[in-house]
Amino acid sequence: MAWASGQRVKNGQYTIQKEIGQGGFGITYRATDSKGQRVVFKTLNDTVQRRPDFDKFQQYFVNEALRLAKCTHPHVVKIYELFQEGGLAWRWNISTGKI
Repeated sequence: MAWASGQRVKNGQYTIQKEIGQGGFGITYRATDSKGQRVVFKTLNDTVQRRPDFDKFQQYFVNEALRLAKCTHPHVVKIYELFQEGGLAWRWNISTGKI
């Protein structure tokens, strides 16, 4: 299920601005927090959500986020938070680029 522009997530803390990319596994969104700061969210895309082995992919996604959160490198996206919304795991980082 794709998230719509203007949709609020995490009890209204963030507002989805637009989808910025999608691949074979995930979907990425630009959003803003309650202070207007740009953030980027990633979650599993619709194709993965419909798979019979979705739970396996969801666990892989969570494990990947936990591993990335431990990394500190200029070429690795920093994960700030992992949470559940609408039955999906989400992770976000601060957007520093022009997306």
